[in-house]
Amino acid sequence: MTMITCGLIHALPFEARRGCNRREAASYVGVSPTHFDKLVRKGIFPDPFELLGRKIWDVQTLDHAIDALSGIDTPAARSPVSDEDHLDGELAAFEAKHYGHA
Repeated sequence: MTMITCGLIHALPFEARRGCNRREAASYVGVSPTHFDKLVRKGIFPDPFELLGRKIWDVQTLDHAIDALSGIDTPAARSPVSDEDHLDGELAAFEAKHYGHA
């Protein structure tokens, strides 16, 4: 009887991993690997880092690049006005209106 043993490159599903290879990174951002290479060369997406001779893209850096491209990564989006700030503004407006000072 012959036993065949094979090793998995990735023991975890994609959602559970932080790093991905070129093909997975391209798929993650929604483009072909060839187009992804062009976007990396243009600096739109980050360069990979090397780990044990393999090129790895950090999913969080891809997320940050997509956030910046989509406009999510703006100063207003990063630090939204809290309810407390809003209430402070309302209180100042009320005091100015009713007590004559800002």
